[in-house]
Amino acid sequence: MRVDKFTLALMNRRLVLKTIWERGAINKAEIARRTGLSLPTAIKITDELLDNRIVRSCGRQEGASGKRPEMYEFAGDCYYSVGIDFAPTVLRALVMDLNGMPVAKANRPIPVPEDADAVIQTAAELIDQLLRESGIPLHRVLGVGVGVPGILDLDQGRVLFSPNFHWEDVALLEPLGRLLLQRTSIRWPMRLENSNRAMALGEQFFGSGVGYHYFICINLGYGIGAAAIENGELCVGASGTSGELGHITVEKDGPLCTCGNNGCLEAVASGRAIAQQARNLISSGVKTRILELAGGNIERVEAKTVFAAAREQDVAALDLVRRAGEYIGIGIASYINLLDPEKIVQAGGMSNESLLIEQIQKVVKIRRMRFAGRRVKLRVSNLGEYGTAIGAAAIQLKTLLRQGGLSLTKEQEEAV
Repeated sequence: MRVDKFTLALMNRRLVLKTIWERGAINKAEIARRTGLSLPTAIKITDELLDNRIVRSCGRQEGASGKRPEMYEFAGDCYYSVGIDFAPTVLRALVMDLNGMPVAKANRPIPVPEDADAVIQTAAELIDQLLRESGIPLHRVLGVGVGVPGILDLDQGRVLFSPNFHWEDVALLEPLGRLLLQRTSIRWPMRLENSNRAMALGEQFFGSGVGYHYFICINLGYGIGAAAIENGELCVGASGTSGELGHITVEKDGPLCTCGNNGCLEAVASGRAIAQQARNLISSGVKTRILELAGGNIERVEAKTVFAAAREQDVAALDLVRRAGEYIGIGIASYINLLDPEKIVQAGGMSNESLLIEQIQKVVKIRRMRFAGRRVKLRVSNLGEYGTAIGAAAIQLKTLLRQGGLSLTKEQEEAV
């Protein structure tokens, strides 16, 4: 297949930038060696990236004999990205540099998830607050990434269907961008991504997926979802709906799920489901520490209340955790049998609950096919509750690496 000069130049530029980003301090000769490009080509592209201000000189190579070569590094701490996670009960947002270092982060509760206009207004207020608190020059912010659960139209920036929010065909990026423009006088590039896939991007660039070509990220939280990274790229699917692990059927005649089906994994093993099952037990008269830990108010029973009671060896709570772990383990074992990844990263709010994770791992060992996934590693994420926001912010880094450098507005060029 013949490649035109423009495409070849872009491919080479991407290759050099990615090499500098991955390796840290590196000289031009080493860039040429690692990329397979000629030294003159490596020198030319590195100089272009210096002019583009995404690569900078970082001194001379230490310990080299003779004339020490100049070293170059990715200037990730000079530019920033905003990421926001639309979780069903809370908005989590952060501002971070392109090295993944947060400079400001905060969250706000969502009182009425069904009110899309109010949620988007709150999101704009939260982002504006963080940008002001961070004190960074706004012209160094490259864009905003947004993670939302559900089925999305990424090109149009719309939420087609989000069971957790009860949204259907909701415009998101346009009104959010308009509100931010009113508050900051800047129109930033904005990217929308499914929250599970955003979480996987966070793991790929800054978490447990670093260095892995093929891994799956499982989101265990208020809902349940998954996303796969293969050969460094998100697996999106033909219609953009891949990764809906929470909506595989695990009980044919099980409870009604928010998606409209019965017996989905999310309906029996998510944080929301665990809390509802606990409330049902309490209402039926079962004696348990769960209600006491909720201050005697059944409406305040959450999944974390159940986990707290389980840690105190409460029988009812332990049974709920065991049951959820069994179902999730079956789902993960099915993923291993189907896809045989190198690694599975368990993330989300429930991934820090050791009793649940132990049960999941136990069931996975039993349920996966003999010899299937024998190389797979099961790990827990270390990105914490802001993992999806980190991944949403990382969309700008991914875009930068894909286009082989910065694409600045005229105003940004003049300011930088």
